Amino acid sequence: MSKSSVKKSIKDFEAPQLQELILDLYGKSKEVKEILDFFANPDIEKKSEDYKSVLYKEATRYSRRGYRPRMPRLRATIKRFRVLLEPGDEAVADMMVFVAIALIGLGEEGRHRDTLYDNIGKFVGETFVFLSERGMLDDYMPQFRKAMSRLKPLGIGILKNPMLRVVESEFEKVGRRV
Repeated sequence: MSKSSVKKSIKDFEAPQLQELILDLYGKSKEVKEILDFFANPDIEKKSEDYKSVLYKEATRYSRRGYRPRMPRLRATIKRFRVLLEPGDEAVADMMVFVAIALIGLGEEGRHRDTLYDNIGKFVGETFVFLSERGMLDDYMPQFRKAMSRLKPLGIGILKNPMLRVVESEFEKVGRRV
């Protein structure tokens, strides 16, 4: 069913019929419930915090003796935040930077699998592209520098932390130096 056919269907509805339809949809769909709750109480700060708690839990997911964040789930949650609530570029950027810094923080724990570094690198790269396309990269640079300063060398101090290599290579791709 297309949007125009739905418009035709509800064009002749009276106010009580529309209210009944909306309440019926509210009870049947989790996404509609979230949209209508946000419409009734548009507190973007609270919604951002709710999403950040879910994202942080997923970003620091620990399973089978290692960190295993599910990157598709992280991307889907951010996309859901962006599409359902339409909070604006600033709120989406803040959410993406929050997740990227949480993922970079995994490098503080020690050495991980190479696939984890590759996946984190891709996500950090997507975040940098999003920020640079909107002219916000310079605003968030201090947060990335602070996160990277916490990454210590591995071993005796001669081995560079692989997370530094990943983030630095993504910075070079957008034409910036850390």
